[in-house]
Amino acid sequence: WLKHIKSIIDTSAFIAKAVEEGISVVVHCSDGWDRTAQTCGLAALLLDPYHRTIQGFQALIEKEWLSFGHKFTDRCGLIGTVEAKEVSPVFSQFLDCVWQLTQMFPHSFQFNERYLITLHDHVYSCQFGTFIGNCEKDRVDLRLRERTYCLWSFMSKYQNDFINPFYKKEMDIEMPILTPLQIPQSLKFWKGLYMRFETGIHPRENVMDTICALKDHSGSMREHISLLEKRI
Repeated sequence: WLKHIKSIIDTSAFIAKAVEEGISVVVHCSDGWDRTAQTCGLAALLLDPYHRTIQGFQALIEKEWLSFGHKFTDRCGLIGTVEAKEVSPVFSQFLDCVWQLTQMFPHSFQFNERYLITLHDHVYSCQFGTFIGNCEKDRVDLRLRERTYCLWSFMSKYQNDFINPFYKKEMDIEMPILTPLQIPQSLKFWKGLYMRFETGIHPRENVMDTICALKDHSGSMREHISLLEKRI
């Protein structure tokens, strides 16, 4: 699995480097809706800081996956009539690659691990119409905008839960283009997704939740200090 993840990251880094140098790039796999979406989406993430924000990442998925025509219904096996050979965790691999980048560059991404896991779960849950269908035509024919709810609207209500406490906006200027580490040792196994239901693996409290709580508490203390200084 990690070998596939590394191949996607390596290819995306190659594309991003070429674009950075002003070279025109054409990306096309055998069909055009699997590896193309993975590598182009990841390359855009490396090149543009906007796509590393929550709003920008949603725009990236809408552009490179939904509008481009990734076959979510077939690849995720959302209906029982899908042939087994058509099912493949292509989008899961993409999210895994994004998570790897968040581990390499913890200050450059506005969203956290929980955001990626929630997104991954609802791609398969079918509770929202955002990822149903194999292309935009399917979603129009099924009238999903009228008959279902949008995942992005749902997630926006809980946006505070998806903020990365280590995110620094100034990194967009200091490091606008990311160059991922391409040595095998730089890749990690995503325990937060693949082993989250195993007992005894994780501590009682989520580390990120603890950090977020401490950050909020520190912010409240600073505001209180400012108020006291004004009174003095």
